[in-house]
Amino acid sequence: MARDVRPGKLTISLLILSLFLIFQILTKPHRNASSMDTRLFTRRRSYVTRVPNNDASLSIPYLNKVNRFWHVGGATQIRNTQSIKLTQDRDQDKHGLVLSNGIGDNTINDFEIVYKFRISHGSDTKFMGDGMCFAITPENGFLMQDLKSSYARRQYMMNSHGVIGDNTDLMGFPKNLPGLFVVLDTYRNQGHNHEDVPFMDVFLNVAPESDSYDAKSDGELSTSLRLNTKGHIELKKNILWNEVTKLRIIYLESISFLKIDIQYAKEGNYWIELFQTTENLYLPKNIQTGQRYIGCGASNGQLTETVELLDVSTSEFHWNNKDESIEDTYDYVKEAELFLEQEFGEVLDMEPDEFIKWKMVKAQPNLNVVAPPPGQPVSGRPHSRLFSAVLVVWHYSEFLLLIIGVYLISVYVRVFQKRYKRIRFKRQRGKSHSVGLLPM
Repeated sequence: MARDVRPGKLTISLLILSLFLIFQILTKPHRNASSMDTRLFTRRRSYVTRVPNNDASLSIPYLNKVNRFWHVGGATQIRNTQSIKLTQDRDQDKHGLVLSNGIGDNTINDFEIVYKFRISHGSDTKFMGDGMCFAITPENGFLMQDLKSSYARRQYMMNSHGVIGDNTDLMGFPKNLPGLFVVLDTYRNQGHNHEDVPFMDVFLNVAPESDSYDAKSDGELSTSLRLNTKGHIELKKNILWNEVTKLRIIYLESISFLKIDIQYAKEGNYWIELFQTTENLYLPKNIQTGQRYIGCGASNGQLTETVELLDVSTSEFHWNNKDESIEDTYDYVKEAELFLEQEFGEVLDMEPDEFIKWKMVKAQPNLNVVAPPPGQPVSGRPHSRLFSAVLVVWHYSEFLLLIIGVYLISVYVRVFQKRYKRIRFKRQRGKSHSVGLLPM
């Protein structure tokens, strides 16, 4: 009897079909690059590139840059080839700050700022204070005005929408200054556990007429929007041990993305995320100039510490060889998302309707922001690590479906072969029983 080869032919046919599908999927990016150019791990680099902004940066020698592009306030001491001392140990009730003056390029939309600093104090006391603040603000006039008279202060308040120019409660800055403020606190005013430091909070103020930072409560009673709604962000104590620390602020206005990272000394050249949000949070710009000013301040009370600013490095993100007007389009949004994946490993996917809503938010920059209920994260598009993993799975869904399909086909072939053999065996048995001598 000839051997039935139909199951073998079926297996070979299914294998050829599977290989054809794999070939089609693998060659799809080359046939239709526009549909795959925003996929994770794509071969094409984003058209968005990093551009250093030297006007909004500070490095040794400091005086060359400070004299041209920066304001200096308080008791700041600049040692040209060493550091910028914002405060000094044993120098009570003093503050210091530096803030870009806007003469250089401070028109920054998508950018990264890296601060390098050092905090230390004498060994004769275990407590230190008060802390420091990293600022991105639309207002720097309080450092340019003579605010000694009450008339000058009132006049400045009227012109700045209520900023109390001679106040220094926000680690050297006015407590109701508009903008984004990352507060690094080195002394806990509330409660009895004063050693539970350092910690960090992130504040956004868009209404200086009504909102402000509250120093006495460590920011707890602030009317400015505190973005980290689940409590203080704990930091490692080695920040206070005279070690160089880096803090990084990444903001992409184009896709409403804010991320804050830290890099501790002697722990490797990698960043640890402290905060991230994709909420529609617009960092205010100066109404007249469209600029955002970069600053850093520190403050001492009865307790003191030395805070040294060592370096400020600012980079902007722009579409390579394109006019900046393209950065207000949805095409740029997709390129910015691809850049974010490749540069920082973050996965976002802004839909067209979200882009339109975000443009409406930016068109109303002075619209007050309402804080979410306690415990609720500040995130309109909450791209957590779990969500990022889901996006990766979605990006590779075709491969997963193909693998599942091949597996199901192989199962079907095995079942079909077994069933076919069983049917064939029964037929052979039936034939063997029907062959023989007729009964007598």
